[in-house]
Amino acid sequence: MTKFNTRITTAIATAAVILGAVAPAAFADTTVVVGANGAGSNNNVSVNNTAGTKVVQTNSSNITTVVNSTASTGGNHADFNTGSDTSITTGNATSNVNVTTGGSSNTANVTPSNVNTTTNVTVVDNGAGSHNAVTVNNSSWFTAFQKNWSNIVTAISSVTKTGHNTSSFNTGGTTNITTGNSTSHVTVNTTGSSNTLNSF
Repeated sequence: MTKFNTRITTAIATAAVILGAVAPAAFADTTVVVGANGAGSNNNVSVNNTAGTKVVQTNSSNITTVVNSTASTGGNHADFNTGSDTSITTGNATSNVNVTTGGSSNTANVTPSNVNTTTNVTVVDNGAGSHNAVTVNNSSWFTAFQKNWSNIVTAISSVTKTGHNTSSFNTGGTTNITTGNSTSHVTVNTTGSSNTLNSF
């Protein structure tokens, strides 16, 4: 009598997302009984239990940021005045530019599949001259591939101006030009791509 009772579980998970999680494979129980065969019988049993986990993550980012900032209180004119005082007073010209650019990211929280097997092999009560061969292979594999590509371009033009004020061709008075401050603040924060793989 030859009895084969085999349950084999193979788990393959593939993820191409920002966040991937893979659960472990289920138990694979194997029971092999070769018994009570007559003389000269030939019995061959081969059992293969395989569990695998494959994670693939790919990100592609193409980010272009263009900022043009202009602040001006200049370019004022007091010309051709006669018999009176002339005054030009300008306020402050301030340009504040803050740019924050983040690249793409991959995060994978993975519990690799394992072959948690209970294998029972029994060869009994065979007749004289019988030949019995049993092969059991249990294997697990885990493959993770993460790839990021980022092309980040940031172009900023910041101009502040309180100048280019003119007072000309004035007669018989006092000419006064007072300008405020011209300030430009530019802050650029750029972070590239990142990959994170957590295996439990």
